[in-house]
Amino acid sequence: MSAPSPDEPAPRTRGRTLDHAAAVYDLLAPVMTLGQEGRYRKLAIRLLNPQGGDRVLDVGCGTGILTRQIARRLAGAGACAVGLDAAPKMIAVARRRAASLPHLRFDVGVAEALAYGDASFDGAVSTFFFHHIDADLKRRSLAELLRVLKPGGKLIIVDVDVPSNWFGRLCAWSGYWLFKQEEIRENIRGELRRALADTPFREVSRVAHFSGYVTVFQAVK
Repeated sequence: MSAPSPDEPAPRTRGRTLDHAAAVYDLLAPVMTLGQEGRYRKLAIRLLNPQGGDRVLDVGCGTGILTRQIARRLAGAGACAVGLDAAPKMIAVARRRAASLPHLRFDVGVAEALAYGDASFDGAVSTFFFHHIDADLKRRSLAELLRVLKPGGKLIIVDVDVPSNWFGRLCAWSGYWLFKQEEIRENIRGELRRALADTPFREVSRVAHFSGYVTVFQAVK
């Protein structure tokens, strides 16, 4: 695992980063997801089914809770769960909390320009990251994830999506008005769906939908 670098510079990106919330992120996330975040993570892991010597990329990993859970499923030579986030303070927290765990690494970087080789991961996951980047960066990030996945590799995305009922509309639009993020409104209006459809994954499906506004997508290279 990379050594902690508190002075590591933030990469340039148009996407929104959460350095300012690193110290309290793990307290806020359950509130923002209505207490369902653990449920989303369990489903993402079940769909990915990481095991053995797999290499798995967690994009927009935040403080690395999901990345650590994936790493505990891995064993053997070459196995690694890699957490990536553009916020150095988030990565610093993630590294501190994972200091003694094997098969785990955290990198500062951006999803639209991944610093990994072609076909270098067996699977990838993203939870509540794509509503922080605009329509162009959504497509660029998906293209990069497609590039670094091995043939047959899965990408699991959990994120804000088109609301399907009044409660979903209330939650999704409240998030938009609270944070004033155009990227959230893009997801509400189906931009993430369109971006996935436009990226040449072999298979894209919506496998679950929660609270009327959170969708779990699965894409296969």
